[in-house]
Amino acid sequence: MEGMHPKFLERTKLLDDTVACKHTDRIMTAPFYTYLPILLYQETTIADTMQDWRNAIPSYYRYHREFQPDLAYGPEAIFPGSALKALDCKFVRVPGVHFPEKNIGFQVLDHEDGYMSPDEYLEYAEDPTGFLMKKILPRHFGKLEGLASLDFSMAIWHGMLYTTLGALNPQVKTAFDAIMDCAGIMGEQVAADGEFYVTMMQEGFPSGADLVTSAPFDIFNDTLRGFMNITMDLYECPDEVLEAVNAATKIQVRYLKNTIKSRPIKIIGFMLHNGFDMFMSKEQFETFYWPGLKACIDVCVENNVIPWIYVEDSYMNKLDIIERDVPEKKVIMTFTGTNDMKIVKERFGGKICLKGGLSENVIEFGSKEDVIKMVKNAIDIYAPGGGLILDVDVTLDNAPAENIHALFDTARDYMKY
Repeated sequence: MEGMHPKFLERTKLLDDTVACKHTDRIMTAPFYTYLPILLYQETTIADTMQDWRNAIPSYYRYHREFQPDLAYGPEAIFPGSALKALDCKFVRVPGVHFPEKNIGFQVLDHEDGYMSPDEYLEYAEDPTGFLMKKILPRHFGKLEGLASLDFSMAIWHGMLYTTLGALNPQVKTAFDAIMDCAGIMGEQVAADGEFYVTMMQEGFPSGADLVTSAPFDIFNDTLRGFMNITMDLYECPDEVLEAVNAATKIQVRYLKNTIKSRPIKIIGFMLHNGFDMFMSKEQFETFYWPGLKACIDVCVENNVIPWIYVEDSYMNKLDIIERDVPEKKVIMTFTGTNDMKIVKERFGGKICLKGGLSENVIEFGSKEDVIKMVKNAIDIYAPGGGLILDVDVTLDNAPAENIHALFDTARDYMKY
């Protein structure tokens, strides 16, 4: 890391020491957000950012330069609307296109026609890639219907020649033209996003997440089957669900290994959507959810990558599983909906780095004095023993500049172990 910006080296060491639950000279502060720079500076809109990330990147630079957070976040979490349009996406609605408001987020529809059926779990498990290409993509994207005509499962030797006959369907050309259009859009936006992180690194800011994904179970919950459907499937066809989740786990583990090998990776974020207490019993969690997630965590740790586990809603009934299986001083965990964070601190203090402690509502709607009091209180409770990164309980997307300054200034000046 010779020749790197001194602040980058300082923050990287602070990150490593914080994850290792060591004593540090100050508390690391890195609020996670999606739209904050857009709404804060009003230089563009969420709608325009969804059409092209480059519209908002100047605001993201401005945010980091003004507030000096310890980790950098760019616009890549925002759905790229123009790329979705290129494929004729059927399940996402975006501002400025599907509804007139330009500064609200996207909406993901409960797209029943796009979901797999319960009798397709085993088909997925047998051939995940073929199933996604031939069944799911044509359901999710109008211009990819032609992919259903292609079948490369027997593309071997002489048989390979016959697999090309499916391309006689005019919809196949439409599909590949749309894929190329989408690739061109994404190529430009991803390049701009990459340049953003290079610039941030040169100015002293490490990335807050080099890749963001989910637990293998959530592939079905979020995209392939849907929340309500899979809730019933856990009772009506549990064996088929488990076989499909096991197949998805193998795919995701391989994907993580290949990604880690392909480029520098420091942090991988896992957004946990539906392993929470109100959705899954402890027994269901240990059967359907946790093994796949643990396999992903293990891949990260084995390759010296920090897994950031973003726990949505309450996991109070599952803390003993996490305590039992998550390797100490290797992982970041954010608990957004846990009833009593003091219990989390008692269980994991000095063992696992906790990222959180702050209320988004206080920062958005409270006074400057409220924010200062909250930050000090969080440091008093969670800093002893090391391993605290100050963050909000949900993404910080709308707040006055005065309160954001109060958050960072207090975190830098107030230290208590």
